[in-house]
Amino acid sequence: MSNQSQNTVAFLRHLTTDRGPFLVRRTEVAPSCDDQPLHETHYQQAPDLYALCGIAEKALPEQQARILFQLLACSRVELSLEIRQMLDRVTTQLLTALDPQQVLTVFLASRRARANHKHTRRAILRYLLNHPRLEELANQRRPTLVDCLEHALGKNVARACARFIGEGNEQDNYVRRHLLRFAHDPERVRKVVAALYRRGELLVSNSTFVVAFPTKVANQEDDVPRTITATNRGEIAATLVHVYRGGSNAELNAAVQRFVQEEVTCLPRFDGTVALILDASASTQGYGEREFCCISQSQAFRLVLEQCCAKLHVVQVGGAGDLARPDGDTDLATAVLDALDTEPDVVAIVSDGYENHLQGDLARVVASLPDAGVQTPVVFCHSKFSGKDDLNLRRPAPGVPELEFWHQEDFAEVLWFLFAHARSPKGEAFLRQELGQRLVSLEREKQSWIAN
Repeated sequence: MSNQSQNTVAFLRHLTTDRGPFLVRRTEVAPSCDDQPLHETHYQQAPDLYALCGIAEKALPEQQARILFQLLACSRVELSLEIRQMLDRVTTQLLTALDPQQVLTVFLASRRARANHKHTRRAILRYLLNHPRLEELANQRRPTLVDCLEHALGKNVARACARFIGEGNEQDNYVRRHLLRFAHDPERVRKVVAALYRRGELLVSNSTFVVAFPTKVANQEDDVPRTITATNRGEIAATLVHVYRGGSNAELNAAVQRFVQEEVTCLPRFDGTVALILDASASTQGYGEREFCCISQSQAFRLVLEQCCAKLHVVQVGGAGDLARPDGDTDLATAVLDALDTEPDVVAIVSDGYENHLQGDLARVVASLPDAGVQTPVVFCHSKFSGKDDLNLRRPAPGVPELEFWHQEDFAEVLWFLFAHARSPKGEAFLRQELGQRLVSLEREKQSWIAN
């Protein structure tokens, strides 16, 4: 995998974990955030892919604000028409998703950065003049709205428009050409702009303009059962536990296949080759109430992955065959070398994390791969009993990217990031396709919301 693809996946992780605020201080020219150079670098490498990362499912609002600022602050002169249109579409979605207070902060940051590009002015005016809470924002953030309007229009033009509107001047063509052409409800905008330049006047919304922006629903963790058992970690794993504990039969096998087909309908697909190292060593059997839970979830992941990628090579460590009782040592290092012989786009190690054969060998082998000219990425996928499992002693290769799953519902995110790690061009193509589809889906949701 190229460094570009690796950096993009790491950047996506950053967008979903770093909650540092996006601030604009009065004494500083640039916005206050430690990761601004990181955003600038990724924008310069691939502006369209950088923008699409901003609409990733779990991207945090603080990071989306940084991306919106970057899209507004940078020139698009040298970009193709297709890329510029993509950036406009993502900008619209980010303006829709973010809280108005965050958007105003981004607009102020653009003003401090002296970003007066055509697309910047257009985005600011369309957002402000058509916002369903314009009157409320004008009452609460009057100086900010004035600053934003004067930045977008130019101070002299904005004040001339406000003067012409306030005086009822005949210069209506001037106001329409510079200001009202961006407004869906010109009369509403006239009242607001006039009030913004008359201190002390409070606005009351009585507009018939009813289209409101849908708000971004905060990401919430799914309801987790109070007590985790062998049978409430997903239908596939629950059925496989019965197979391991009581033996296979036609009814259980049919149920497994049915549950797998139901699950894969909503999972991402990868047009590439995956090598799966499946840990079926003795430690994956577990004991007590956890007996066969880990191996069942690992096997469930294998069955799902088989349906979600174009080609899958399975290298099993331990055990005597498919769904055989876990047995043997965990020799993951040798399995990695065997998996690489198949020339996959990505290698996934699915294991409980206990390396009880030549401990530390996996880390040494993986660390030596780049020096041997091997560019195929290796990803460690932790198979857990519950979301609260302690993994401190279960990381045999700390330098390897890690993913985790304990429930069937985790498969979607794990597969998404696993496929995204694939070496280029497969990994980058997957990212562009998936994020592009998400952009289309968000646009359809917005149009459907407006229509209703």
